[in-house]
Amino acid sequence: MFKIESIKKRVQTQYPGAFISVSASGEYFVEWNDQNLNDIFLYNDCDSPEAAWNTALLTVQTERNLNRTHPLKSLISAERKQQNKERIANRIHKR
Repeated sequence: MFKIESIKKRVQTQYPGAFISVSASGEYFVEWNDQNLNDIFLYNDCDSPEAAWNTALLTVQTERNLNRTHPLKSLISAERKQQNKERIANRIHKR
């Protein structure tokens, strides 16, 4: 039980408000903002709630890994820095 609570906490850190749902076929999945997290990486629904949380954790880990190693990460980061500089410059010039 402790391990499932730990997994649940890690998933809910990335997806606040995520919860277990049951499909029409009686299989479990984790839902967040009316979206099945298994659909993000095309995982199948699970037979138990514990397996559903484990699959959701795998989704979180995979998504973090992809975001960390994305080839456009440096371009996105540079764009955000430029937007921040423009925002600060505009704020200073309004004074």
